[in-house]
Amino acid sequence: MKTPRLSDERGVALAVAVLALVVIGALVAGTFFAGRIEQRSGENTLYAAQAFEAAEAGAGATISNWSPTTYNNAAVGADIVRPTVTVFGSNVYTPTVTKLNATTFLVRSEGAHRDAAGNTLSRRVVGTLVRLLRPDIDIRGALTIRGALTLGGSAQIDGSDHIPTGWGGSCPLATAPVAGIRTNTNAITSNGSNCNGNPPACVTGTPPVQLDTSLSSNTFTQFGATSFDDLAAAATWQVSGTVTGIGPSLNPLPPGSPVGTPQTCNTSSITNWGEPNGGLGSVAACFDYFPILYAPGDLRISGGRGQGILLVRGDLELSGGVEFYGPVIVLGNLRSTGTGGHVYGGVMASNADLDPTVITGNSVVNYSACSVQRALLGAAVARPFALRSWAQLY
Repeated sequence: MKTPRLSDERGVALAVAVLALVVIGALVAGTFFAGRIEQRSGENTLYAAQAFEAAEAGAGATISNWSPTTYNNAAVGADIVRPTVTVFGSNVYTPTVTKLNATTFLVRSEGAHRDAAGNTLSRRVVGTLVRLLRPDIDIRGALTIRGALTLGGSAQIDGSDHIPTGWGGSCPLATAPVAGIRTNTNAITSNGSNCNGNPPACVTGTPPVQLDTSLSSNTFTQFGATSFDDLAAAATWQVSGTVTGIGPSLNPLPPGSPVGTPQTCNTSSITNWGEPNGGLGSVAACFDYFPILYAPGDLRISGGRGQGILLVRGDLELSGGVEFYGPVIVLGNLRSTGTGGHVYGGVMASNADLDPTVITGNSVVNYSACSVQRALLGAAVARPFALRSWAQLY
């Protein structure tokens, strides 16, 4: 029997080839694995960035499209979850607004990137602290005028603080009375037995008539850091000419809505100026709706009821027993005759051309701190805190 020599290496090539294939296969597999990990890492980073951007978009959209009716009158501590919105194809955001106190809110926005089946691949949550900025309209008289005034008929001007009927749960206790008429001149003419005397018998307040020589055109156009033009630019509706029959209205229910589904306030109607009748009103869903109404010229309102902030750059005429709750600011002249207008809040008429303001018939101007404050709150918009307002929560 022949014994093989130790130096005989026949067959080792196969072993080397197999080993080489294993090593090469391992290298290829490792390369593919590393590439796959790198790809997945890149995708995850991309998905996270998309979710983050969606969350940021949600926070920004919620603040820029702030709804005073929805948020400003919410209960402290209440979470208001808004509908989910799709952006950038497969990315969505869901905002939540939490009222922290009377003027501070936390806006949280959850952004998510989803696959074609709707599965969430990445999620991010950001939060922004915002505060309400509301105009500082200083109402210190039921009627504030700069110029002459004519009173007559059954007109009534009262500086006592009136809480409107049905508003008790939304108003604090009545505050101290203010002046019935605040004016820079004693040029007040009264006609008829109802308004005889000096001060006129149809004017009550503390005092009934306050002479304030500091009144100027700026009194009617600048309200703290907010101006008449600022409010006009933020107007909910621009109105002009003759407006008749203002009143609250509701949106119709979608077909197939369950029985008992409440209707919502129709804020898309230019004649819907809110529901001032409170719990007694037929359209309670509009009780917290306080639009800003702006007339760039003269305006005449006849009949109906509404609330909010009324701005008139020209002259204002009220008739037909129209009822309005909130501050009324007129840069021109005010005229309320016949069944007149009934204003609960405060009226400021600049008398820009210094013609007399005329209030006759059964016109009523009653001071109401609650009407003014609710209207100002209803018009307030949210803005982020100047410092450290934003944080990534998740």
